[in-house]
Amino acid sequence: MQIGVLLNHYEPHQVPHVVPYGFALSRLRPDWRVRILCSTRAEAEFAAEIGARYPGHAARIERIRAPLWAEAIDPIARHVAFTRKLAVQRANVGLFAGFDALIVPELTSLGLHEDSRLSHVKLIFTGHGAGDGYNSTVGMFDPRIERFDMVLLQGRRIAEELNALGRFKDTLYAVAGYTKFEIGEMGAGRPRLFADDRPVVLYNPTQTPAATSWRKFGTDILDFFAQSDDYNLIFAPHVLLFKRALSRGARLPRRYRGGPRMLIDLGSRASVDLTYLMAADIYLGDLSSQIYEFINWPRPCVFLNAHGFDWQGNPAFRSWRFGPVVERAADLGPALAEARARFETAFRPAQEAARDHAFLREPEPASARGARAIAEFLETGGLGPEWR
Repeated sequence: MQIGVLLNHYEPHQVPHVVPYGFALSRLRPDWRVRILCSTRAEAEFAAEIGARYPGHAARIERIRAPLWAEAIDPIARHVAFTRKLAVQRANVGLFAGFDALIVPELTSLGLHEDSRLSHVKLIFTGHGAGDGYNSTVGMFDPRIERFDMVLLQGRRIAEELNALGRFKDTLYAVAGYTKFEIGEMGAGRPRLFADDRPVVLYNPTQTPAATSWRKFGTDILDFFAQSDDYNLIFAPHVLLFKRALSRGARLPRRYRGGPRMLIDLGSRASVDLTYLMAADIYLGDLSSQIYEFINWPRPCVFLNAHGFDWQGNPAFRSWRFGPVVERAADLGPALAEARARFETAFRPAQEAARDHAFLREPEPASARGARAIAEFLETGGLGPEWR
């Protein structure tokens, strides 16, 4: 059996959501050939670092080519379209045709099904996040995921909600867990990024224009922390917010270049490998799915309602029950104090309940469970009831 794990993005943030399945599968079925196919050096390097956590794996990490013209225009084109991703798909059809299955973390790969030369290749979808997109056509709630041959889910919450919507009736899926948690554990020691013991706030705005707080509140928030002696700040937005700045309206004024109490990171590895999420004492954000990664180890949160959403009782804003919600930057100071003061009594129970529902929490690692499900699907063509 030939299995590929396809990584096809200009940023490596999807890597930890999919490569652990490849490493675990190569250990589960050592007679199968598993190849991690990376379209960028950053993806390949990140995959290799994660692979070191899976001793004995036999997966091969390799680069796949992108046409030179696509590489040349990508620095500009990426702001408005995923031109390079589509070009990589078309340029490697011959390679992909040699596989029995491709495991992918994003929806662009569905285009492979449109090529008759790949009709025999099973597409297995992992997604790359676990947010509250209940009424959104993005991520795990996008109707297109039902076109995959098999879907791996992070927890039973998404399965229950999709089934309640009448979805997934004819979709093979398995509840596997959240592989990203395998690349870092809070118990191993939290990163210490500042020289003092002030509480560390992580400001993590999403990149989605209709939801991000950056355009309305961003500079006011940075000014607040620049003038505050009470907190340290990590400003680590979604890696695409500034990488797609032309379409996201994201520009960082020159006066914000870090300082003794401010760490500014617009998209390094630490933005996607749990470093900042584990280092922070308080989360400050809007609708990023990283909030669910943060509450894997519950801590105070504050949310920014920059667009005046009518959010109360709306399941798309479920995470806003985890801490105070503010609609004015001027209210940030009191909200931070409230988040800390009421955390144990008001917010920790909501975070723990949501975490336990969002993620499968079993002794078996998500990568191993997902690998077993993939093997069952590819060997039998189906999935038993244990995966629901």
